Amino acid sequence: MIKLRWGILGAANIARQKMVPALHASNYCDLIAVASRDEAKAEAFAKENSIPVAYGSYEQLICDPTIDAVYIPLPNHLHVEWIKKAIAGGKHVLCEKPLSLTTQDVEDLIALRESSGLLIGEAYATLHQPRLYRLKELFDSHKIGRLSSGHGCFYLYNRDPYNVRNAYTQGGGSLWDIGVYPIVVGRWMFGEEPNAVSCFLDIDNELHVDHLATGVLKFPCGAQFSFTCGMRFPTDTHMTFYTDTHRVDLNYAYSGGSGSQAIFEVVEPTKGTSQTFNFDNIDQYRLQCDHFALAVQKQETFVGSLEHTLAQTKVITALFASAASKQVVEL
Repeated sequence: MIKLRWGILGAANIARQKMVPALHASNYCDLIAVASRDEAKAEAFAKENSIPVAYGSYEQLICDPTIDAVYIPLPNHLHVEWIKKAIAGGKHVLCEKPLSLTTQDVEDLIALRESSGLLIGEAYATLHQPRLYRLKELFDSHKIGRLSSGHGCFYLYNRDPYNVRNAYTQGGGSLWDIGVYPIVVGRWMFGEEPNAVSCFLDIDNELHVDHLATGVLKFPCGAQFSFTCGMRFPTDTHMTFYTDTHRVDLNYAYSGGSGSQAIFEVVEPTKGTSQTFNFDNIDQYRLQCDHFALAVQKQETFVGSLEHTLAQTKVITALFASAASKQVVEL
């Protein structure tokens, strides 16, 4: 198989810490270029990360005929603009979550994908965790009962006024940045889209972003999933699911695990028994790169499709509408 040749738009931390190592490790990918609006910054990033080519503008990278695909880790409000420019340049695109802040933009990108024949995917590395696929199999088989309730949290501490997470005009805030993780896993595990949501937000008076969000998703089957996310707290990323007979505990839920192991624990309270499922903590970012490259080759369907993005964006925008109206919003 010919390797997919990649370029990165922007020298973001997530690119340096997660995607660059993943692309270098992938058997299906070849990272050949990075671009920054600051050429010196691009050159330093390229040298630091063993990337052959550095460009002083995003446009130069997009025009490079040797590049097949681009990864976009830019601030949220720039995603759609640069996806469109990359597609116009004939590149496949993997864009960081949230790919878009509006459903209309996602619908426009679906039309653009269809007319161009190029792949556009949203980067939710969490959706590539092997242990979550195993957990989904257990829920779907009903071997541990019928899933009826769940909760996920994502807390971290960030009050840096210069960080994009705290930039209101750039699509910052806890719900768009970290709340999307428990929501995307919850939607996946329950296997259907919610038909109603409610949400409460607490707004930082100085930075004007939501620093705390709590919400509930109600599903047509009657099940409910709640989440809490916040950016003024010690780090915590756990999820708990309940069936009619069991409880499932999942720590480090969105990163794939801690250290070399990824686990989840299934507890049967009435019998006082539990079972721990152990997995190697495989790099979910590398798996994401592999799956995207295989999807470009039409060998599999990429899980972070635009249809998936559209469904997720509908839920997030409904949660914001609920918080603004102080009412339950039906979908």
